[in-house]
Amino acid sequence: MREYSKKPLVGVGAFIVKNNKVLLVKRANEPNKGKWSIPGGVVKLGESLIDALKREIFEETGLEIEALDVACVSEEIVRDNTGIKFHYVIIDFFAKVVGGELRVGSDAEDAKWISFDELDEVEIVDFVKKLIDNFKMDKRKIYLK
Repeated sequence: MREYSKKPLVGVGAFIVKNNKVLLVKRANEPNKGKWSIPGGVVKLGESLIDALKREIFEETGLEIEALDVACVSEEIVRDNTGIKFHYVIIDFFAKVVGGELRVGSDAEDAKWISFDELDEVEIVDFVKKLIDNFKMDKRKIYLK
């Protein structure tokens, strides 16, 4: 159960840029349901970060990837009147596509390549905005808070 977990969950995501476009998925579940984010998900017990990343990206987008270096580390903490509803520690990797065809997967409402010029036209998860800004300005800041 991800809501009101007793401990933070570890998530991974893939930041993939191709032809001046970034691959984003529209989230189908909370937190951030309906917002655009980079594809990814939660690491399963015993699964390596890279294996989790490859599995999650394939499940959400149908694409096979090669993981590169760490793009950023961030956290998502959502509180409500009851307490901490969600707490994720997220490690996002730069990645490149090595196979597959783009399709919408299980945890997404939509998946598409969005040009940097069109990013202001969609609602993007906050930490992903910071990651994209860092990438565009070549800051390469790893920890985003």
